[in-house]
Parts: sequence; C-alpha cells; structure tokens
Amino acid sequence: MDTWGVGCYEDTASELAPASDVVIAALGMAGGERLLDVACGTGNAALVAASAGAAVTGIDSSPRLLDVARERVPGAEFVLGDAAKLPFEDGRFDAAVSVFGVIFARPAEQAAAEIARVVAPGGCVAITTWPPRGPVFDAVSLLRGAMSRSRPPEDDARPPVDWGDPSALHALFDPVGDVEMSEHELAHEHTSPEDLMDRWERLHPVWIGAREQLEAADAWEPLREAVIAALRDGGIGAGATSPYLLTVLQRR
Repeated sequence: MDTWGVGCYEDTASELAPASDVVIAALGMAGGERLLDVACGTGNAALVAASAGAAVTGIDSSPRLLDVARERVPGAEFVLGDAAKLPFEDGRFDAAVSVFGVIFARPAEQAAAEIARVVAPGGCVAITTWPPRGPVFDAVSLLRGAMSRSRPPEDDARPPVDWGDPSALHALFDPVGDVEMSEHELAHEHTSPEDLMDRWERLHPVWIGAREQLEAADAWEPLREAVIAALRDGGIGAGATSPYLLTVLQRR
C-alpha cells in the first residue's frame, strides 16, 4: 500500500519547502556533487540541489510522490525504496539530505547508519528534525496519545528514537563523523488553527490514517477539538513559528 501517497501530501510539502533551502545552503555545494535525497517526497530538496548544480538521486517509499518529484525535477533520478535499506553501494554520494523524511524510517538506527554509509568519507549528511516543543509538536503529541489509547503498543515494543533530541542525534552519528547542530524556524503563514486542522485531516497521510482508526473508536472529534485548541494556544494564526533542528554530519 502506498501509505504516503494517500491524500495530498503536496499541501504539507509546500509549507516545508523553505527548510530545503536552508539544508542545501548548509552543504555549501560548488556544483557537480552527487547528492542523495532520502525520503524525498515531492522533491523539495532535490529541486533546490539540482538548481545548485548537483547530480541528484531521490529515494522514497511512495510511488505517487515519486511521480510528483519526477515532474518537478526532470533531470534527477528517482528510485522506489526503503530509507532503512538503501540500494546503493558504500560511498556512492558526496552528500545526502533528508528534510523531515528519514525520521519516519524504522528502525531509526539502521536508517541513520544507511544514510551515513552511502556518503563518501569527507562528504556531508544534512537532516532536519522536530525538537519537542512548538505548536505542531503539541498537536502531534495529542495525536500520538490518542492513537496509543486506541491501539496500545505491544509490550515488547522498543521506544522509538527521538530524532528531536540532540543527544539521540549524537548517539546516531558521532561514531561516523563530526556533528554540528543549529536551530531554525518554520513560519505558519496565512492559516488559522481551524484551517490547519482541516487541511491535515483531509490531505495529510498520517492524519488521514489516524482519523480512520480513531473515528471507529469515537475518539476523533475529541482529538480534533483538542488539537485546534493546542494550535491556538501555540499561536497559530498569530504569527507563531515551529522550531526545527538542522543536523550536519561531516563524514570521516
């Protein structure tokens, strides 16, 4: 099943697009680099990298989103695949990026090892992740809580890696290179709490899947109201921004 092809992830991708400019700028590319965009989605980072002169390859698990990316970046190569099992040889690329993408790969440790493996020594990896604060984080936390109550995790399930925790990022990447982190802000323009929630539940693959599950348990409407309240309290519609972390790994 094309899980991330459900709905219209393009809506969210357009809001995340400014982060791709920050990520590619952090690489300081001169042109001609071989760059991999992991969990590339609609091709935001691939588009910016190609415009900067890179030879771009993108990989994603969604056939539909790959079709969108191919239309947007016709000069790039796009491959269907798993971020935790990259189908490339060691050191194939000069750089790799993942803009809010590899954070969904499981297991996280394997995905981090894979993205580092395919970058040659001396190359760079740049990823963006969400720290545990801000209005969107609060909304997603409410969603996770509702999902856990609806379908409790298995007793032997390991807690997921927190990609927003700097110590977790250091644990993933320190063994293979030098890590630098910086914090940036993503603006939420021309939206209100109600509008944002409406778009999520109609268009975002994660929220669409959650709605199907939670409506069956009569838990969707309470969650919807709580999320709108959290977004309003967090300043959505009043100039609020969401923080994100940029982690840059220099491969040894």
